[in-house]
Amino acid sequence: MAFNLSNSEISIREIRLKSVLSFTGDVKSLIEGTRKCSLKNCERCFSQNNTCLSVMVMDQISSIRNVTIVYHTPIGCSAFVPRWTALYSGLAARIGKKWNTKYLCTNLTEGDTVFGAANKLRKTVQEAWDRYPSDAIFICTGCVTGIIGEDIDAVADEFDKKLPVPVIPVHCEGIKSKVWATGFDISDYVIMKYIVKPPKQKRNIINFKNFEESIRPYITKIFKRFDAEPLFLYANSTIEELSHMSESLATVSSCGALSPYLGNALEQLYDVPYVKTINGNGIEGFDTWLRDIARILHKEEIAEEIIQEEREKYLSKIEGFKKLFAGKTAVIAAGPGFTYEAVRVLGEIGITVKAALSWHHDSKYDDQTIPDTLTHIEKSHPDLKLSIIDLQNHELLNILNREKPDLYIVRHPGTRPFVTKMGIPVVQLTDEYQMFGYEGLYNFARNIADLFNNKSFTQGLKKHCSIPYTAWWLEQPSNKFVM
Repeated sequence: MAFNLSNSEISIREIRLKSVLSFTGDVKSLIEGTRKCSLKNCERCFSQNNTCLSVMVMDQISSIRNVTIVYHTPIGCSAFVPRWTALYSGLAARIGKKWNTKYLCTNLTEGDTVFGAANKLRKTVQEAWDRYPSDAIFICTGCVTGIIGEDIDAVADEFDKKLPVPVIPVHCEGIKSKVWATGFDISDYVIMKYIVKPPKQKRNIINFKNFEESIRPYITKIFKRFDAEPLFLYANSTIEELSHMSESLATVSSCGALSPYLGNALEQLYDVPYVKTINGNGIEGFDTWLRDIARILHKEEIAEEIIQEEREKYLSKIEGFKKLFAGKTAVIAAGPGFTYEAVRVLGEIGITVKAALSWHHDSKYDDQTIPDTLTHIEKSHPDLKLSIIDLQNHELLNILNREKPDLYIVRHPGTRPFVTKMGIPVVQLTDEYQMFGYEGLYNFARNIADLFNNKSFTQGLKKHCSIPYTAWWLEQPSNKFVM
């Protein structure tokens, strides 16, 4: 794929990566269909709930330090803003800083949808600069903006010439794509198009695409062994730091679904190697991930030293959990960047995965290859039951009722309450580093052991609570879930 930054916006995942939202089968059949481009019946005919790609864009660009966001939408679209404000002001404290991303909303009305609101947008952008001088202003769209065809590019270009900082149009209407992970790509596209500059020199920096950098000191310590420093993207990064991403030694990520566009674009346009391997979760993941970084940096011996140190600290402790978890089963539900990783990690502590559920499926990444996490699980678990369910609780509870696992692992919180009411213990992967490396795997296993040792909470909920689905629905075969 040739990366074209001359367009005003990026193509959505359904077109670019052939992403699908519905599937029932096993790992082998999914990957065979992917390779042959023969996946059928993968469109969703009914959706009970969903999330919005615009929220994912806000999650990414809100975490950049000292920026202002002008949200050109009705006020209701800004309902999630307090969450980001609280989250990223907390992240700033990790590096001894104090700041809040500034948000302004144009508050589109019914009249604006009829007559247009370009002048209202101009006034809001000017107000944003007058009140909150910052390093960049992002003008973000919502569904209404896209429907009425508001020309935010013209307004952004007008102020970009007028103000001493970049003013960047971000086309992130929620209705643009059914795959909300497209929001990650949109964020990466505007950063590549408007912020990143061509390289002048190489720097001892490794771009690290992640969400909330919760183990910043640990990652920094590891990279220091390679005589490099991490640039966390985008949490706590600055516009100036982002402009030099093309000068980094490599790009790595904590989630395969989060970073394919950015990593592949930097590699193709600026020769920054992108580490495409499985992520650093668990034993095999950490070893593979670290060795691939070391190979790019030509410092393989350092990786082996780190791995040996980690094994001496934690391997015997981790092995002790296998006997404790013998015979235990689990169902996993998350985005594709974590679902397949968790299957492998649970196997490392002796838990058998009965079914894996992913919110969506990317048939390929921007380098036209099948994701490494998929090809890896194809070798180890080809017959594993696999469903693509896109956050649909009605399908999830049907599967859990059929599989009856001892444990439910989930990345996103919306499904947790229903499952807990079924009496199934839940581990929520709120922190993306919860299974990272040897230490993360050890703490992850301890958390699971605590749940198994005390089931009174979930059993109490099962006894006194009900779920909003009938016994008839819970007994339906899963092949009814696709068109």
